[in-house]
Amino acid sequence: MTHELNFNITVNGAITEAVRGHGFNEFQAFAEYIHNLPYGRPDCAQDILAVLKEGRGTCSVKHRLLAAVADECGHPEVELVVGLYAMSEQNTPGVGTTLKAAGFAWIPEAHCYLQVRDRRYDFTGLTSGTDSPFDALLSEHPAHWLDLPDQKSRLHQQAMALWATGNALAFDDAWRLREACIQSLADRSKSKTHA
Repeated sequence: MTHELNFNITVNGAITEAVRGHGFNEFQAFAEYIHNLPYGRPDCAQDILAVLKEGRGTCSVKHRLLAAVADECGHPEVELVVGLYAMSEQNTPGVGTTLKAAGFAWIPEAHCYLQVRDRRYDFTGLTSGTDSPFDALLSEHPAHWLDLPDQKSRLHQQAMALWATGNALAFDDAWRLREACIQSLADRSKSKTHA
């Protein structure tokens, strides 16, 4: 990591106050803590602090919280991005068996991360594959943390509808396959945590 994310967390709102209340005074250390939390959907994903309260998170909730902290700290150069990519076993280990059983090599996935100028930072905490999701990007979309849930959902559903049509699948069947892939990732993360 570089000095770009090495800034102090100052209390400028309820979010930064809560983060400092958990003992974090420096953004880079906080981001590394978030990175190391298990992958999994929190029960109350709409709560910006769900990651801290439940000790787990997906790319969306982890990076949404980080972007909110950077925003409250006055660091607009730390941007939140939604990247649509071709998710496969090579770039997202754990989804291959599910995809193969359905007869596909990849499926579109909406992935959230931070970007500072031309450098991307991914604090999701999933196992790295032989390829990077960034090498399989289909498109990138800047987002604001307040709008992220709706924006990510809309972008992802549009991409999934195109993919489903191109593969002669009903949208609901394509989405069920995607959900099965995400469940495989959560199960894999859980088993590593308890190992």
